[in-house]
Amino acid sequence: MLPQAKKIDLKLAAGIAADKAGFLYLQTPDNVMRYDPKASQIEPILVEPCRDICDVAVSPEGVVLVLRSRELDAYVAGHLIKVSDLPADALALSCDREYAYILVARGEGAKLLRYHLTGVTKGAADELLTTADCLRALCGVPYGCLVASGGNIVKVSDPAATGDDAAMHVSTILLVAIGEEVTSVAVDPGRSYVYFATSDSTFVWAQGQILPVFPAGSRLVWVDDTLTICQPAAGQVVQVGAVSGQVPKPLAGAQGPGPAKR
Repeated sequence: MLPQAKKIDLKLAAGIAADKAGFLYLQTPDNVMRYDPKASQIEPILVEPCRDICDVAVSPEGVVLVLRSRELDAYVAGHLIKVSDLPADALALSCDREYAYILVARGEGAKLLRYHLTGVTKGAADELLTTADCLRALCGVPYGCLVASGGNIVKVSDPAATGDDAAMHVSTILLVAIGEEVTSVAVDPGRSYVYFATSDSTFVWAQGQILPVFPAGSRLVWVDDTLTICQPAAGQVVQVGAVSGQVPKPLAGAQGPGPAKR
């Protein structure tokens, strides 16, 4: 039986995040809503409306980060506290380990930044990638992040110092290439499963194959083997528990969306 979609009577935007306690953080046009799926309770977290929110994420320490058009903020007791200014219009945000990965616009393309949230380098920012491609989906993973452009999902490694000049070098690897636009990416790092969504379907990349997961898509977040699928246009949230258990069984002979045409 497929999980049931929960209708949320709100106008939702694109941003979605989750914490270890099971709360979801859903972006609306002027606030961030904290949603408890178990109790079906939802409430705004900000005292004052904020109309330039672009995305939301939760750090490994449980800090809610809010990406605004030209700055990265942290949520503290109903208010947004500036963490860093941004050099251009913000597009997307994701956190992994001690880093916040941020996409900002660069003409028709994008620039990928890595902001240090903790440690001796706290506050530092690295420019990892500049591209003419239109990057929109972003997901932090161990040792780097995943970015999506069109139907391609690319792994961007964290920079490594090489040689005496300590120059920073970044490598990229193409993981997925399909014929539909990827709208969101989420990762189960323990199993190396990459979940990704198109506008109307959700898939998983596992062991080099693409498998269907759920017949709805748009925005994804994964926490503790629960995959949450948010459809802002419909105001719906779907949660697929123990989602990894659905992956190994149909591996043989399974196919996802068609390959990209070259």
